[in-house]
Amino acid sequence: MTSEEILTVSNVISAHPPVIIIALCIFMYIRGKLLEAQRNSADKSLS
Repeated sequence: MTSEEILTVSNVISAHPPVIIIALCIFMYIRGKLLEAQRNSADKSLS
């Protein structure tokens, strides 16, 4: 990334921190559910 792109991204993040935080929370929730489902399917296949 160029320095201009990094500056643009940092300005967008600093302008909308609640949006970024909410998006990260949603992403982590979905990721957790997918990992849990993957772990459960692996446990069932071993039995």
